[in-house]
Amino acid sequence: MIEVLNLGAGVQSSAVLLMSIEGVLPKLDHAIFADTGWEPDAVYRQLQFLKQKAESAGITVHLVNNGNIREDTLNKQINYRENGRTASMPMHILQSDGTKGILRRQCTAEYKIHAVEKCIRRDILELKPRQRAPKNAVVRQWFGISFDERRRQKTSQNKWAVFYYPLIEMKWDRVTCHNWMEDKNFPDAPRSACIGCPYHSDFEWRRIKEEMPKEWKDAVEFDQQIRTMKDLDGKAYLHKSCVPLDEVNLWTDESPGQMRLWDDECSGMCGM
Repeated sequence: MIEVLNLGAGVQSSAVLLMSIEGVLPKLDHAIFADTGWEPDAVYRQLQFLKQKAESAGITVHLVNNGNIREDTLNKQINYRENGRTASMPMHILQSDGTKGILRRQCTAEYKIHAVEKCIRRDILELKPRQRAPKNAVVRQWFGISFDERRRQKTSQNKWAVFYYPLIEMKWDRVTCHNWMEDKNFPDAPRSACIGCPYHSDFEWRRIKEEMPKEWKDAVEFDQQIRTMKDLDGKAYLHKSCVPLDEVNLWTDESPGQMRLWDDECSGMCGM
């Protein structure tokens, strides 16, 4: 069985990779980071640290992408892929009749799942385009989903892979992962999510605004640019309140709360 980690470079997946390197978990063969092109600088710094540690331990790290989510979304105000499909972010919509809605979340599949699966087929299993994959499981695909997020675990839809959730098996939550890395004097891992993810909680938006001014400015500019997307009956926003991001009161309990990223992102690709 080929052992492959879906690496997000956040707290949980960082802990899983480092525990494999330290011998706490079985030895990984590969780790795959699917880059949306719009991660915070802290994630890319963490990725470089993990890449060096992994490759020193004989674990191959693959950096893959399926486009730049920010640029694609702003291209003609909609993301038209080559095959005609759209890959929408779950942006909040204030419709013309005053009701609120949310776009379908297709970005995880487009920029994470498909990119990782393509890497496994092409670079790890060395399959040619349209070549049939093995009918039996030959890859164990690891996910850094912790015990407190166990509702996110799923079963592989590919016959050639089985999913593995080591943190759930160990009953480790996110705090335990953080504490373990701290005890080992490893760098403090960031939260892994796109800068302008509409699933950010108010706490996360506050953290970005207070600690990451460059990323905050980027998110505010993006939020302003998506306001009148094509083919929408209404206006698009990053925040659930359907208020411009730089005008939202993020410091009061009266402010409408955001969905936590992992409450709806059940594919195990984001927030790790």
